[in-house]
Amino acid sequence: MNDTGHDVLPLRRTGSDGPLRIGVLVSATGANLRTLIDMQHTEPDRYRVTLVASHGTGSKALDVARDHGIETWPGDFDARCGTASRATGVTERAEYRRRARQWHDGLNARIAAWERDNDPLDLVVLAYHRWIEGELLTRYHGRMINQHPGDLTVLDDTHRRVLVGNDPVTTAMELGHTTTRTSCFLVDESHDGGAVLCQGPPVPVRRTVDSRAQEREQKNLSDRPCLEWTVRAFAAGSLALAGTTHPDGSRTVLVDGVATPLGGRQLTAEATPPEGMGSRAVHRDRKSGPGSPDAGSQEGRRLPPRPLHA
Repeated sequence: MNDTGHDVLPLRRTGSDGPLRIGVLVSATGANLRTLIDMQHTEPDRYRVTLVASHGTGSKALDVARDHGIETWPGDFDARCGTASRATGVTERAEYRRRARQWHDGLNARIAAWERDNDPLDLVVLAYHRWIEGELLTRYHGRMINQHPGDLTVLDDTHRRVLVGNDPVTTAMELGHTTTRTSCFLVDESHDGGAVLCQGPPVPVRRTVDSRAQEREQKNLSDRPCLEWTVRAFAAGSLALAGTTHPDGSRTVLVDGVATPLGGRQLTAEATPPEGMGSRAVHRDRKSGPGSPDAGSQEGRRLPPRPLHA
């Protein structure tokens, strides 16, 4: 780790009273949203999902939110901005980014107006398939996290993260990884480059299944505990960013004042849950060290350079 001169930045909620107020940006099935709703139902005095927004209208997560009486905002991002995959030239990509930023600035203004009537959000959770730039990032600096289905401790020889972009599970399987895992990171101006707060338990790759089936299994075994741990740690005020960086340039995460390796708090699954926990997954913390070929370490696992997703 390298000293950069940054001050320690505590990651804290805006208010001190009542349940943690959570907003969620969604794009897909709502699995992560269900995790948050389950936390709310189990501990209503500690967690509350108050707003769910999407870039489009077809996300099943919007239906999940409606079924639980949560305010929902469908979006028209693609109609207004197009898609990144079709913006192939330099000019087209710049224009797409301008439109995308403008759209998200509009969403930020709408949320700001909503917060004046409904109290501020403490934390924004992304399960979201669009890059965010502009005022929305500024508003939730240090309070926006993203669930990413790739191991963000895997670095190439230039210290760049390998498993970024839209389909890291497929990439990991193509590279011959024996496990996949979810990373929950703090969103910043980079593309999947923010400080990794937590990683879910590694999920063994079964060679008899394709990447979609692998990712579905990972959602239950790695996504859920990763998100649960991160939200609980944020609500407890246990997280901060240190004034040091890892080889990939991301800042070191402190948990209760103790520096963690690249990957933050790394969780591993217990084979047998304790009495009284039923079939609910139970996890212990991996404090440090690589442990297995696909587990994160302070230096990150090194691979040869390869093109990264745009």
